[in-house]
Amino acid sequence: MKIFLSYASEDRPTATAIQLALRAQGHKVFFDRDDLPPGDEYDARIRQAIENADLFLFLISPQALDSGSYTLTELAIADKTWRHPSGRMLPVVLRPTPLDTVPEVLRSVTLLEPEGNITGSVADAVYRIARARRNRRLKFAAIAFAGGAVLAIAAYRWHGASGPVQEITGRNGAKAVLVTVGTFTMGDDENSPRREIYVDSFYIDRQEITVSRYAKFLDATGAIQPPMGWEEIDLANDGDLPVTGVDWNDAVAYCKWAGRRLPTEAEWEKAARGTDARRFPWGEATPTAQLATFGRTAPSANRGGLSPVGSHPEGRSPLGVDDLSGNAAEWVADWYSESFPRTEVRNPQGPQSGPGRVVRGGGWQDPPERLAVTKRFFSSAQNRSDDTGFRCAVDAAK
Repeated sequence: MKIFLSYASEDRPTATAIQLALRAQGHKVFFDRDDLPPGDEYDARIRQAIENADLFLFLISPQALDSGSYTLTELAIADKTWRHPSGRMLPVVLRPTPLDTVPEVLRSVTLLEPEGNITGSVADAVYRIARARRNRRLKFAAIAFAGGAVLAIAAYRWHGASGPVQEITGRNGAKAVLVTVGTFTMGDDENSPRREIYVDSFYIDRQEITVSRYAKFLDATGAIQPPMGWEEIDLANDGDLPVTGVDWNDAVAYCKWAGRRLPTEAEWEKAARGTDARRFPWGEATPTAQLATFGRTAPSANRGGLSPVGSHPEGRSPLGVDDLSGNAAEWVADWYSESFPRTEVRNPQGPQSGPGRVVRGGGWQDPPERLAVTKRFFSSAQNRSDDTGFRCAVDAAK
């Protein structure tokens, strides 16, 4: 789509992040007024860009609504261009703003008020709008927006109506949290190149698959080899520990049985890192025993090595996902590679083959530096280790 992004100069950092995310989706964004010539030609180009736009994206803040702001001039042009703005305007509330100061034309459509990741919320809403446009003829664009896009942005509506589910429970009883569509910074130029990656919305398990959940899987299937060290498991006492000693194929089989799949490497890192390029799930602070389980010496994983899942609430990721660093390292879907094609920036799936499958997160025996969310390891898909487990993921409904 052609998108006109209207914002106050004070909101430029947020606007920049939004336009990068929208361009990553393939949209044409009219954004940088600094490159426009002054005088009448400036006004003419602004007017032409708004009239040619499929979507007018207005970032609401006190500065944008100031009587001297040029954003109000742009809004007036948009108001005259579309007699019926529904489906053509997307107002986004950046900061608390009195409703009576918001122009009527913006109040006449649904206001998007993100709670948390502004860039991801806007990208998700625009993605839904664009998809609705592709699926219907242009004359039904407004109806498509009301029926499809509203579902995507309802969680952030001005009046707080319910919307996209932020957490789901699988048929195995495991809770999974929503990771919204958008870009994030992957890599750190040490373990892999630092690059912007776009990932569609998905859900990821809040906690690693536990011994008790895996025991139900073994009982239900009967054909899967028990994990390494399973003979020492006491379900009554060890049920909340993450299951380890499983190979990559075991993890795939479990996720399939649960109606899910292993997360990709990009999905795992986005769930652990959020959108602020942090080093650890909890931020930049050096790992401690209050944040993660690591650096332990114990007879075995199940005898003093592992901690029950969710034992470190202070070490959760920005999305509330537990134990992404430490406790059990985790299998992900990808084959390992040290090269990353520049063109693979949308939902990367990794190479077609490699020396082994990727393992992420660091385990209970690892030193603190191995807990960084950009650290990458690999192992044979047939390898079973007492410090490696997994969690599942699933696509968000589209």
